[in-house]
Amino acid sequence: TGGARLFMIGSASNQQKLDAGVRELVAGLETATVTPAKYTTARIIESRVRERLGEKNAPVFVGLVNPNTQGGVFINTAPAATYLDADNRDLLLDYLASLLYSGGGAHGIFIKTWGAGLAYSNGVSSSPATGRIQYYAERTPELPQTLRFVIDELKKAKPDPGLVEYAVALAFLQFRSASPYETRGEAMAADIADGVPPETVRKFREGLLTLRRMPNLSDELFKRMNVVYARVMPGLGAKASAV
Repeated sequence: TGGARLFMIGSASNQQKLDAGVRELVAGLETATVTPAKYTTARIIESRVRERLGEKNAPVFVGLVNPNTQGGVFINTAPAATYLDADNRDLLLDYLASLLYSGGGAHGIFIKTWGAGLAYSNGVSSSPATGRIQYYAERTPELPQTLRFVIDELKKAKPDPGLVEYAVALAFLQFRSASPYETRGEAMAADIADGVPPETVRKFREGLLTLRRMPNLSDELFKRMNVVYARVMPGLGAKASAV
């Protein structure tokens, strides 16, 4: 079927000793062109919703009911910047804006919601590795109450230049230097195979550092912040058609 991946992590001497065996192993693999798996394009959940409720439009937020639980969970995601978007200034600004109230800062959504007793593990996160922004909250006593609290906190947030440095710091939080040698090597090999080499990540982060020098960056990020968060928080302002 093709598409096999192989990487070797070790000292030069060990690699030399293993070279013959590795070549023998690789020689036994098929050299056919990679054929991606074919999946159906049918959107099963959407079709069931239309069937049951007679809806014509595609649902953006779907709630699944479990009568055996006493709380609820939010898992809302939307497209966001990836490492391949280094030349897209708007996406870079949106990415930084998404980090203003992310993380574990005292001002952030996580601590505020947790302190109010409206969720346990929770918060907004955005990753250029996955290209998604996500709002997650679990063990919420009442889903609408928790979401309303978060939206109110975001709406009353005032521009704070100090949070720009906070957001930039979070943008560099994804690193591997503390991971075991083998784990780092495997992750690097996967990145290269997936078309995200080190120079691509470097270019993305250099773009963020360039934006950091903008004199009005704080105002720009706070202007964008709730527009970005609205993609994963129904009720904050975005229409379903814009998500």
